[in-house]
Amino acid sequence: MYQPNPGDLNVSTPFRLPTYQPDRLCHILLGDYAAVVEAINRMELLRYCERIAWLDPIPTGRNGEYISVMTRRITPSE
Repeated sequence: MYQPNPGDLNVSTPFRLPTYQPDRLCHILLGDYAAVVEAINRMELLRYCERIAWLDPIPTGRNGEYISVMTRRITPSE
């Protein structure tokens, strides 16, 4: 069970998860700011997605943690 760390901030962020759409896949990155940015840059380098497709990392309110989201349309397999 999750127990909050006394160092965690009780900060409300304006972030909301995207609305569910069956034809889309939602990627969520959660972690240290540098790690989130590095993962986004690597996915762009691998030509999986463009950097601008991701939301800028937003603080979650927990100490040093950030979240970024990207949605991508699912293409049917041929």
